[in-house]
Amino acid sequence: DQPDGRPGLALLSLSDKPEFDAAFAALAQPISDYSFACAFSWGQAMGLYFARLDRHLCLFANGSDLTMLLPPIAEPGATAEDLSRCLTQAFVLMDAWNKDHGGIHQSGIEYVSDEMLERIRAVTGGTNGSLQLSASPMGGDYIYPVGNMIDLPGGDLKSKRGAKNRFIRENPNHRAELMRPEHIPLCLELLNRWRSHGDDVHQGQVTIDAEAKDTSDLRRRDQIACTTAVEMYEQLGLKGLVLFVGDKLVGFTLGESLSPSQASIMFEKTDPDYNGVAQFIFSEFCRLCWKDKPEINVGDDWGIPTLRFTKQSYRPTRTPAKYVLTRPVAAPVQEPVAVPVETMVQ
Repeated sequence: DQPDGRPGLALLSLSDKPEFDAAFAALAQPISDYSFACAFSWGQAMGLYFARLDRHLCLFANGSDLTMLLPPIAEPGATAEDLSRCLTQAFVLMDAWNKDHGGIHQSGIEYVSDEMLERIRAVTGGTNGSLQLSASPMGGDYIYPVGNMIDLPGGDLKSKRGAKNRFIRENPNHRAELMRPEHIPLCLELLNRWRSHGDDVHQGQVTIDAEAKDTSDLRRRDQIACTTAVEMYEQLGLKGLVLFVGDKLVGFTLGESLSPSQASIMFEKTDPDYNGVAQFIFSEFCRLCWKDKPEINVGDDWGIPTLRFTKQSYRPTRTPAKYVLTRPVAAPVQEPVAVPVETMVQ
């Protein structure tokens, strides 16, 4: 907690999971980012903190500046008036932090779905200049029919089907197993090999979004987040699949249920020396763990050209929009407002 009355920020802990799970489950439109397991896994990699403001859960990312990584997620009983006050407090908090710590970007809210954009627009604008927000598009999630990812049918997926069959043909001694705790060290060894290979093959690659970020830094963060997810997959409620050829681990993947109709694949890492391993493990994970779900969500592409090509090549049926919300013109930093003790994070 801040001494001037501003709300404090806290690291996520596993004890927060039920509260976040309930809040996310109340949303009508799931996207891959609206998940406690996702937020917790990326917490150390991105400097994530949260606060409870006016019956809303607010997740902040502390990078070169302080921004909201997700829009405020309503707790049970929250009203539109609560959301309006929450947004005002959130921008006061971000503005003050960035002024104190030399933040270089505007305060803003990332990963806003269409559903959350509609809610926020309903309570912003008007005479309150601090809440006049503009929306800029981000890359959307890639969503596919689970049945198509299992069978890889038709001409559009012929190359994927061929790669999967090649892996089976060239590695008759392969076996896929549900992840168990004894697999964790092998998964972390493969994760190290995955990052080293990526850094060598994609040296100097940058994203194609406006900020043109170095993809090596994204891989570094991905490794940190994936390590957390692997080590704590049971506590986070994740399902995992590991793939062996003989006694060698050549791939692993982790995912979770987002809703009754949709599952999400959070991480997939494979050994590049095995042809078709990525196509096989993706299809097999859908078959063994998610065949009861109509859709599978593999997240967005981070603006990485090779990742974008791969995800588009599986022929998504939907790519739900996501947005970044900022103020069109920098608003003056407001004076901090006092927050009742019961709303502060202990």
